[in-house]
Amino acid sequence: MKTQFKKVGDTIVVSMDGKLDFETQLPLREDLNRLINKTKSDSTPKKIIFNLENLDFVGSSGISSFVQTLKEFSNNASTKPRYCNVKSEFRRVMKAFEETEIFEFYDNEDRARKSFDQ
Repeated sequence: MKTQFKKVGDTIVVSMDGKLDFETQLPLREDLNRLINKTKSDSTPKKIIFNLENLDFVGSSGISSFVQTLKEFSNNASTKPRYCNVKSEFRRVMKAFEETEIFEFYDNEDRARKSFDQ
């Protein structure tokens, strides 16, 4: 799995491409920890969108760690992240692991971006 970060206006879009498995968890966690630390500075956008369009579900290996990583990120973020282009199998698993409504799903990046302004 490859994680890319791009700044779009006042938002950071985190795109994940490839296959999700257990081995990808540590690099993802490290990347997201760096992002959280950057958002604590005044110059880095606080609005974050996770675009999971190109992320492939490859079974249960690593999925609980993946969801836990996203939950921890959400709990430490100054603004609640948005998730877009989430495939149905990821959406079902993510909802199964959440105790509260921490994941906000949108059809596409544009809708996720607009949701920050509502």
